[in-house]
Amino acid sequence: FYGDAEKDQGIQTSMDARFYHASSSFDSFSNEGKTLVLQFTVKHEQKLDCGGGYIKLFPTGLKQKTFNGDSKYYIMFGPDICGYSTKKVHVIFNYKGDNKLIKKEIACKDDEYTHLYTLILRPDNTYEVKINNERVEGGSLEED
Repeated sequence: FYGDAEKDQGIQTSMDARFYHASSSFDSFSNEGKTLVLQFTVKHEQKLDCGGGYIKLFPTGLKQKTFNGDSKYYIMFGPDICGYSTKKVHVIFNYKGDNKLIKKEIACKDDEYTHLYTLILRPDNTYEVKINNERVEGGSLEED
């Protein structure tokens, strides 16, 4: 189903266990004193053995033609599925050069439907994770 077939396009991958990526640049910004919301949809059209669908917020100056899975990022957010044991939502922040995964386990959806993933970061250093616009986790960035 498409609301608008031209606007409602996404990335469709063809092989399992492969690294696919796309990037788009935008003007530098600061969310100091403001709420930041990262939101996107993921649809795994076949049963997924191992893979993920993340959004990464990179620093200004990223060389888009050569970036890869090891490129430095500020935030990584999205579902990760690997076998039967790993089915979680990653919420990772880079703090002083180290990637810090929140301590809470957040289960991701592992079916073949489209799901909306939302990360809300507030100026008081709290966060909230929503799946399909329902709160599934949240807390303090410093404690979690």
